Formats: sequence, structure tokens, C-alpha cells
Amino acid sequence: MDDRNQPQSQPVEQQVYAQKNNLEAHIIADMLRIESITTELREFKDDTKQRLNKLENWLVAIVGTSFTTLVAVVIGLAINLIGK
Repeated sequence: MDDRNQPQSQPVEQQVYAQKNNLEAHIIADMLRIESITTELREFKDDTKQRLNKLENWLVAIVGTSFTTLVAVVIGLAINLIGK
């Protein structure tokens, strides 16, 4: 009865990453993958920077337009109040 309740111990398997004779090829492949990922990150950084610059320009234009419109409305109201 006690045998059923206790978990069965299973042998531990070790996974070998690379065989010794192909180790150099694996290292080169890993280096190429790292270089590829680094290049993709640089491209992503540049693209994101350009998009954020465009967004910043749009925000500056919107805020500038809003501010000048507000100033024009305030000046117009002041002239109307003073003129009467």
C-alpha cells in the first residue's frame, strides 16, 4: 500500500547542448544570432527615434496652434470689452 502513495523516482536526464566535435560550429552560430539580434535592436531603436521625433513635432504644432488661438480669442474679447 505504501508503494502506491510514494512518487516514483525517475532517472535524471542531462541534455547536452553540443557535442565536443561540433562545439566550434555552435559557437559561431550563436555569435551570428547575437549579431543579428543586435542589428535588429539598433534598427528598432532608430525607427522608434524617428517616429517619436515626428510625434514630438506634431505635438509642438498642436500646442502652438492652440496657444495662438487662445491668445487671439483673449485679445479679441479684450478689444470687444474695451471698445464698448
